[in-house]
Amino acid sequence: MPHFIAKSENIKLPLQEDGFSFLEMFVDEKYPSQILILTTYQSQTFFIKRSKHSLGFLFKGEKNTKPSLVGYLKNALLILGRYCEVLSHNISNNTPRQISNNSFLLSANEVLKHFHKDFALEIGFGSGRHLLNLAKQNPETKFLGIEIHTPSIQQVSRQIELLGIKNLFITNTDARILTSILPSNSCEKIYLHFPVPWNKKPHRRVLTKNFLIQALRILKPEHTLHLRTDDEIYFQDALSLGLKSPQIHLIISKNLGQEVISKYEARWLKKEKNIYDIEFQSLINDEPLCLCYDFSFPICKTFDLPTKTIEKDFFIHLNTRLFSKNRILLNISFGDFNWPNTKFIIIDKTTKRANFLGEKPLATPANIKAHKKLVAYLESK
Repeated sequence: MPHFIAKSENIKLPLQEDGFSFLEMFVDEKYPSQILILTTYQSQTFFIKRSKHSLGFLFKGEKNTKPSLVGYLKNALLILGRYCEVLSHNISNNTPRQISNNSFLLSANEVLKHFHKDFALEIGFGSGRHLLNLAKQNPETKFLGIEIHTPSIQQVSRQIELLGIKNLFITNTDARILTSILPSNSCEKIYLHFPVPWNKKPHRRVLTKNFLIQALRILKPEHTLHLRTDDEIYFQDALSLGLKSPQIHLIISKNLGQEVISKYEARWLKKEKNIYDIEFQSLINDEPLCLCYDFSFPICKTFDLPTKTIEKDFFIHLNTRLFSKNRILLNISFGDFNWPNTKFIIIDKTTKRANFLGEKPLATPANIKAHKKLVAYLESK
């Protein structure tokens, strides 16, 4: 993470330089030495965090609002550094990739805008060898790769650019969230190859009962989710889920060859380890999914929220409150227990209007329930 350490600082806001706007400082209610500086650049809104350090102050990006390109963050820090007595930093010169948007790297909200029908999906693409080959061999098909491992995202981004592939897009998103909101009957194939087994913590698996329900919903009738795994426990548990599912066709195989194999699979094949395949075929045409939900807030009658709210299928946790002269900032984690969001809600003290900072949450059932609860709290006296 880019940062710098300063012996002293003399930053006066608002400040505008080189297209960046540093608008106001928010002071943490519990830890007044911690300050967030609201920053905008082009369409990006994010925070620079200033905290106490043994040598003075530490400046870095706030982790939940990082801009899409690290170059934006580095440039913002360099500007603030002009008004500080900087002792040390790790801010290197920007590479072209750090300041140029990749049209094929999408946020979750962008995925929903561009993927409506007739696409194939690979979850956890790793090195990308299988996904890249699929996209090259099938130029008329639109592919989406989902991955949460940042180095894999970076590696495959470089390959897409070098190879000039036009029909492949990737996203750094949790697949369990994304599959719950993609359109019904829209996907032609889902690949789930060698997911982490999590045998001691099965709730962390990608392939759970709820995931299978959603995967079958987004698949077109008679199209398949292909699971490939070297873990026999995972295979048996996945098979059990399939057998319990209504209106589904299963195809089970063992040690089938693949046209393209990953380095991971090659390692196990050399050791003659068994490889299991299950194809879960959707048999029904599902009802359309309605995601028309407004994440706006009414006029606020209070700014106080309970620290914790825990319901059966969602939660809300108020992490901290911060204050500027005219506005209040709430840092809140909420939604599903396994896939929480952390967002900022900004409230104007005068108008009592509240809004999410940056992109609004995805319209998952847990997020919707959590938002309705937040609205009820803010409306209460």
